[in-house]
Amino acid sequence: MPIHVQRMNTEVTVIDGDLPLTERQVEKLVQLVLKRLESARRDEQKSGEATTLKRSNAPPARVGE
Repeated sequence: MPIHVQRMNTEVTVIDGDLPLTERQVEKLVQLVLKRLESARRDEQKSGEATTLKRSNAPPARVGE
């Protein structure tokens, strides 16, 4: 069963004897993965913003004094 998660593709194969996931279970798993990817993206963005010196945070530059 092919599963697409934004930039990641994977194929799930069910071997005889294993219980296959229901459509509802697969959907819950996909939603969980998407939430975790979004959370990781937000954390990365916040980390980048926290370590970037913004012009408004820098002291004013005095030229000629």
